[in-house]
Amino acid sequence: MKLRNRLVYSALGAGALLALGAISAPKLHAAIKAAFVEVVIPSKPFAAEISIVGNNTFADGPDLGTLGVTSLTITNYDAAAQQITIFAPVMGGSAQFGCSFGTVIGGGSPSTSVIVQGKSTLHLAYPSPLVFSSIGGHTCVAAQINTVHSGGVNVDITGFVN
Repeated sequence: MKLRNRLVYSALGAGALLALGAISAPKLHAAIKAAFVEVVIPSKPFAAEISIVGNNTFADGPDLGTLGVTSLTITNYDAAAQQITIFAPVMGGSAQFGCSFGTVIGGGSPSTSVIVQGKSTLHLAYPSPLVFSSIGGHTCVAAQINTVHSGGVNVDITGFVN
């Protein structure tokens, strides 16, 4: 009788432990994962400057990997407001030497257009990075002036590459 009671209590105890383990397993998994994930400075920071005069399109970028843009600073040197489009380009020409040497033959996503007032600077910060993936084997960012003015525009790009 005592042996039977011990077996019953042991079985109930094991069942209770299994139920408790099933309930707390997700919390335990999350705690272990949080202990091993740490916030670090990205290992491959990226910075580029694109200068545009007239109605042209220029590109720059790391050429490999995935680019996370964390900020854009756009300066309009013209007296009139200018519309600028920042986008992921499709590269052609001599792009095998990098984004700066190729010709922009098309556009992809992401894409954003802004209007910068004359003789002023616009700063855009992206707390969650604007992600530029490889298109046709090249990871680039392009900038284009959509208005016809003689003054130039400067686009400063900062972020990181993974």
